[in-house]
Amino acid sequence: MKKYLFLALVLLFATQVFAQTQKGYVKTKGRMVSGQLVPGEGLKGATVAVKGRTPVLVNKDDGEFSFPISDNQFSFDSVCKKGYQLIDAEACSRIYKPSGNPIYFVMETPEQQLQDKLNAERKIRRNLQKQLQEREDAIEALKEQQKISDEEYRQALQKLYQDQESNEQLISDMAKRYSELDYDQLDEFYRKVSYCIENGELTKADSLLNTKGNVMQQIEEEKQKGQAIQEQKRKLKKAEAVHTANVDELAKRCFSYYENFKAQYLNDTAAYYLELRASLDTTNLEWLFDAGMFIESYIADYSKALEYYQSGLRQSILQYGEEDENTAMFYSAIGIIHYYQGDFETALENLTKSFNIRKSVFGENNPGVAECYNNIGTIYFNYGEIDKTMEYYQKGLSISKACYGENHVDVAACYINLGVLSSRLQEFDNALDYYDKALKIKEPIYGKNSPDAGYIYFQTGIVYEKLEDYTRAMDYYMIAKNACESTLGKNHPTVGLIYYNIGNIYAIQENFDKAMEYYTQSLSILETVMGETHPYTAMVILGIGMVHYKTGDYTTALEKLQKGVEIEKAIFGENIPNKVQKYNIIEQIKTKMAEQEKE
Repeated sequence: MKKYLFLALVLLFATQVFAQTQKGYVKTKGRMVSGQLVPGEGLKGATVAVKGRTPVLVNKDDGEFSFPISDNQFSFDSVCKKGYQLIDAEACSRIYKPSGNPIYFVMETPEQQLQDKLNAERKIRRNLQKQLQEREDAIEALKEQQKISDEEYRQALQKLYQDQESNEQLISDMAKRYSELDYDQLDEFYRKVSYCIENGELTKADSLLNTKGNVMQQIEEEKQKGQAIQEQKRKLKKAEAVHTANVDELAKRCFSYYENFKAQYLNDTAAYYLELRASLDTTNLEWLFDAGMFIESYIADYSKALEYYQSGLRQSILQYGEEDENTAMFYSAIGIIHYYQGDFETALENLTKSFNIRKSVFGENNPGVAECYNNIGTIYFNYGEIDKTMEYYQKGLSISKACYGENHVDVAACYINLGVLSSRLQEFDNALDYYDKALKIKEPIYGKNSPDAGYIYFQTGIVYEKLEDYTRAMDYYMIAKNACESTLGKNHPTVGLIYYNIGNIYAIQENFDKAMEYYTQSLSILETVMGETHPYTAMVILGIGMVHYKTGDYTTALEKLQKGVEIEKAIFGENIPNKVQKYNIIEQIKTKMAEQEKE
């Protein structure tokens, strides 16, 4: 008899926050060589230290890095790479604001940077020398043509040479500018213009700029457009402020309706108002997540919850990118939905994506990473990989305790997972101890008549059922049944699982009519919510088959048992739970049916 985690998985990610991620690159300069762009190279292995945060190691070949931000501004302590220096020495001292555009830190070796500066200075000096010669020749020509007097000739040359002496600052400034210029960050047109200026092709640069039209006329036109736009913006801003206030008020009203109906356990109506709120702004990650979460937990409409999570994932990637906590949270939620639907492979794929993002962004000791350890451990539990399950659960518990201390709901969820695992390993004292710890944390917060407490009572009942203390098991099942029915409704899969276990007790006590009554109710719920090919559904079908076997209806028993085994084979392959026992019973039924035919 195989048991599955249910609510414990959901509650592990209920406390996540919405954060933004800033992306950046550490790279060398892009250069122009013979008129062609040679892009800069990413500096893998550089370290970026954001003020107040753990330094980020650049581990991508293109030099990309990212880090979470929660404030409206941030700065850097340092950007380091052995053998390299920042081109812009003031880059770290600036105050930055969160942006969807990446931050670029351009670095070069000191030798290369010095060489670039000398090369730029040499080009500029040569260009200025060429200009000096051209102007000297023009003055000489004027004198030869007797268009200027000797005195005017001397004054013209004197001024020319004085101007030349004052060009030293210009040479220094331009050399600095072009030795630091990252051509990667210019578009094609301005690359050409800057390249012409750098190489002294000033007429060509002027000609290129003139292809854009009369700059003074265009500036005047744009000023007029700007004034018109500012007026429109003023009107739009006023309209947006009214719209935002209206949306905010409507969202608050929807949420109040939701809380009101939730308090009455009218979950369908409560979900309606959360969905209504989400429809107000389909880019609001929190509203999408809340709608999906409630529909998943209280309505068990996994297809609809999945739609909200997938919409949230798309928005999160658009707004914050792939390497972001919000994105990780939606991957986790999607993975859990696939777990409930019995698609463990897709569940593991999405949960692993969440794990990799969180570990990359936050490091190992983070509540989100702890959540991933627990959820991935549950997938391994269902694959029957007990050692891996224990490893992941223990890591999740250790991190959660380090982050929150002992008395936190995430720690309680870890205890529930370990309790289920201990029950599977027949370490019943350990299982009961874990459930007791979890209940002491959760019951004061959520109350005895809550799905959180109900689920712990349900799992505790399973332990007593395994201990063959059927009276106590039934007591716990009934407490769980009442708590979950009143809060989740009678058509929730958790209620379906409780019905199944109550049916087990009646079957053990050979009250087969009662057993069949509860099994039938369980199957109706689980087939509707989870589908006909889910392991929960197979589990109940197998239970019904065993009742028919015990009551001598071998034909129906064989049909049900074979159907249940086929569903499990489609999910687990040849590693179905209690495979030998199930095949032996099927063979026994076939033998009894053959004996009946002989009679």
